[in-house]
Amino acid sequence: MSESAWKEIAGKNIPSSLELYPILYDYLESGCRVLDIGCGFGKISFQLASRGYAVTGVDLNEEGIEIAEDAAKSLNPAGRPGFRVGDASELPFPEGEFDAAIMQAFLTTIVGNEKRRRVMREACRILKPGGWLYLAEFGQNWHIELYRERYLKDFPVTKEEGSFLARNPDTGEVEFTAHHFSEKELVFLLVENGFELDYFKVEEFSTRTGNRVNGFVILAKKV
Repeated sequence: MSESAWKEIAGKNIPSSLELYPILYDYLESGCRVLDIGCGFGKISFQLASRGYAVTGVDLNEEGIEIAEDAAKSLNPAGRPGFRVGDASELPFPEGEFDAAIMQAFLTTIVGNEKRRRVMREACRILKPGGWLYLAEFGQNWHIELYRERYLKDFPVTKEEGSFLARNPDTGEVEFTAHHFSEKELVFLLVENGFELDYFKVEEFSTRTGNRVNGFVILAKKV
């Protein structure tokens, strides 16, 4: 199952359970240009724009982008984020366009190591030299029985350790393949694709169904 299934999720149902961690604001200069990669219906984009940053959100899900654009119409143009439909592995922006990029529980939806590497290289490309990437991602939670069972049960389908089939909490239907990362995975994904880690912390995240799980919050610089 590819991440193209993400396109088919109703915009209002796009998962968006994580909040930004305040450490991000220690790295963003006033008025800087920020790209919200995998912005969904724009929750994080609106938060950042309200603080005065020049924000653009991009997502593969057209309905999510439509919802975000409709919501933006009611805002003052000076504090309004922009939105575009686009693939994170082929971002429709020139090299060095942004001062910072955000990936908020986005990589979990990307299937396969090679696609994740392309996404990370694109994030690096669109950042100016010395630009920052903020990354918040779910960690592998083998100590939690629910996730241990999901990883093992769905492995014959996902073919990847730490991946499982994410189902609609109301209908039980499979919506997309989700991946939970090991620390090693994320570190090497970053350092092998143009980044240097500056901040790395394990945090407790809340999933869309209310489960409390371990995740990682990272700030990395383009080198």
